Parts: sequence; structure tokens; C-alpha cells
Amino acid sequence: MPPPPAPPAAGGRTPPRGRSWLWMGLYQLLFLLALLLFAPVLLWRCLFDRRYRARLWQRTGRVPALGRGRDVVWIHGVSVGEVKAASNFVAELRRRRPDLQLVVSTTTPNGHLVAQQQYPDLPVVFYPLDFGGWPARAIDRLRPRCVLLMELEIWPNFLQAAHRRRVPIAVINGRISERSLRGYRRARGLLPQLDLIHVYCVQDRAYQDRLVQLGVDPARVRVTGNMKYDSVAMGRHDAAAAALRPWLSADGRPVLVAGSTHFDEEAAVLAAVATVRQRHGIAVRVVLVPRHPERAPSIVDQVAAAGARPVRWSEVAAALPPLEPGAVVVVDTIGQLQGFYAAGDVAFVGGSLIPHGGQNMLEPAAQGLAVVFGPHTANFRQDVELLLAAGAVVQVPDRTAFAAELGRLLVDPSARAVLGARARQVIADNQGATVRTLERLQDLLGPVPAAVPPQR
Repeated sequence: MPPPPAPPAAGGRTPPRGRSWLWMGLYQLLFLLALLLFAPVLLWRCLFDRRYRARLWQRTGRVPALGRGRDVVWIHGVSVGEVKAASNFVAELRRRRPDLQLVVSTTTPNGHLVAQQQYPDLPVVFYPLDFGGWPARAIDRLRPRCVLLMELEIWPNFLQAAHRRRVPIAVINGRISERSLRGYRRARGLLPQLDLIHVYCVQDRAYQDRLVQLGVDPARVRVTGNMKYDSVAMGRHDAAAAALRPWLSADGRPVLVAGSTHFDEEAAVLAAVATVRQRHGIAVRVVLVPRHPERAPSIVDQVAAAGARPVRWSEVAAALPPLEPGAVVVVDTIGQLQGFYAAGDVAFVGGSLIPHGGQNMLEPAAQGLAVVFGPHTANFRQDVELLLAAGAVVQVPDRTAFAAELGRLLVDPSARAVLGARARQVIADNQGATVRTLERLQDLLGPVPAAVPPQR
């Protein structure tokens, strides 16, 4: 069954064709200028990094061509967060529709690595750069029945190429911030790419309202919930916890896991732990898991400068030798964070003490930890509101308050247990978005072949 035709322009309005082509031409020119400015960096990386050369080749649309035996569904997530949020959706789609060939794409190298770990038996490719014929080349090689974009990853050239090939596109787990809303309003008449998307499955009513404000047909926008809650692993990391907990806390000391930290936050964590030790006289095991593992060498230097012994995870993971009392573990590889969360007592979620917008606080909450984060959480507004309303997490205004709250939680196991139980309940209460999203996408996915029943 062929995919449905491309949708009409939002609200029935067809943008002036001449003006659309004019601005698409200008967009391509600006993209070319950006590529030329970045060319020396690209050349340098290609000369000295074989992996980067392979990635760059795929970014020009030269992805592996797939066999023609099954309909292809292309699922795209920009980076690590989107890949993880899609995990339950991918699993449920595979269970319901084993007749479909799924392909996963990402934009960032870290997202690509996590996707390969998450889906070892699926094709994982890099999303094409939005220039010239590169998106069209990728679409022609994969020949998808439809493309599913996690959140709101919109590139005009890609959407135009899919539209010309009558490949329908859906946004799943969609969201649009106030800042993005203002940007799209300014560019609405120039690049009408929102009109080329068939279905929007968004996380909440605020995102739905913003898309409607931009002129998207309300009939194409549905609130299906946040699929992150379905993908959060509750109880799936027991084996990691069983191995790591005795190693981290052989003497029974509490374990603080600082996850997805950014520049300068590790220093704040080390200073807060020093304050806790001075005020309460307790020993704490600190685990630092930076958002970008390539920062590990500088973090090791910070730990040593603070008077502690740094232990790099990559050097001890195979044997887990006994840790010295003052050792600080620095996790310098991808894909370990949830296992360490499962072995911890208190979690600090990074990107929140600096104006970055925060990182995923659902992962430690699902493991039953007491979760602490700073004031900058704009990237996870809905999660923060739900967790705070339930009294399930602790948000602090600054580094002084961070040290105080950290001390309170590290000395009070009962307070930690209450926060962990409340957080897990919030997650359980908000699950179900995956099923609602799949129901909304039935027309794009096509009928289930009679000879291929869903897997159990």
C-alpha cells in the first residue's frame, strides 16, 4: 500500500511558489557559506580521524542502501536524549510490526554511539546535512515508507526532498519552546516547512497550542504525552547495581552520582562534598559522569587539585580493584550513566547549575534516587514541573543551597527513600505515550500483513 499523499498547506493556505523557491535558494546559499567557513575544521578532522571521515561520508547522503523486501520506517533522533527517549517506542513498534524494517539516524557522534549500543541489530546511520541533493540521496537510498522525527527536528531541504518523493513525515514526542515559537513566527512566510509534515504527536497542550498559533491545522496535532516516561528504565539495571554498589560503597558510605555534568559543575560538586564532610563528618563516594566524556582529562586534573585521587572508569572497569577511601570515580566512556545511577543514593543532574537548560532527571528518579538539580532546567520544563509538584525532587537556587541540600540528603536515608518513591510514582503515572503515538501513526505505517502477526 503506497504512503498517503503529502498534506496541504497549513490552514489550506498555499504559500506563493516563487517566494518559497527564492527563500529556499537563499537558505541553500547561507548553508553553503557555513560549510565553507567550517571547511578547514572538516579537512583537519578528516585527515587525522578515520571515524570522522566515515561519518562525513554518510552526512552527504551516502548511507548504506537497504534491501527492497520490507517497507522501511526511518526514525531520527538528534542526540543521546532523543535516542534514549525513542527506545521504548522502537521496541513496541518492532513487537507490533515485525514486517517493517526500521532504520535509526542521529546527528551527533555520541547519539550515534548510543544508538548502536541500544539497537545493535538495526541499521544506524548519520542524518544528512541539509544541503543540495544530500537529503534526497539519503532518502533515495533508504526509500522509507515514512520518516518519524523525534521532537521537532525540522530541516527545510530534507522536508522538500521527502515531499517531492511523496514520503510522509511525522513528528513524534514533539515539543516547541517559546524561543523556537518566536523564531518560527519570524520565518513563517519564508520557509513554510511546517506545512510539509503530516502528523504532529506532541508532549502536552502547550506545545499543541504553539503549533496551532503557527498556522498548523489543529486536526494534524495531537497530544500523545511524553514518550520519555515509557523509555525510562525502572528496575532494568539491577545487575549493574549489584556489581557496582559493593565496589563503590564497600564500607557502607553513601554514593553521590553527578550525571551529565558540564564545565565548572564538577568543581561545584567537589566543593559541596567538601562542605558536607566538614559540617557532618561523613565520608561520601563521588562519581562524576560528564556529559561529554572527552572532558575527562581536565576533570581528572580538577579532582587531583582538590586533594582526592581520581580513578578513570576505563582503566578499572574490567577488574574493579578496591577503591581508596578518598577516591573519586571519573566515568570517561559512553553508556554507563544509568548503571551508576542504579548503584547510587543521591543524584545531581548536570547542566542545571550553569545556564545550559538541564539534563535528563528522569533516569535517576526512575532508579529511586534522591535527585537534586540547580535552577537552569528550561530544556526539561514539563519533567521538572511534574516532579516538583509531587515533592519528588529537590531544586536549589545556587551552589550554597546545593551544598546544604546535599548534606541533608546524605545524612538522612529516610528522606532519600521518600523522594525516590515519589519520583517513581510520577513516572508510572505518566506512561502510555508510546501506545497513543503508535495508534496515531497507523495510517502512515500501513496495514499489518495477514501472514505476519505481531510478536509477543
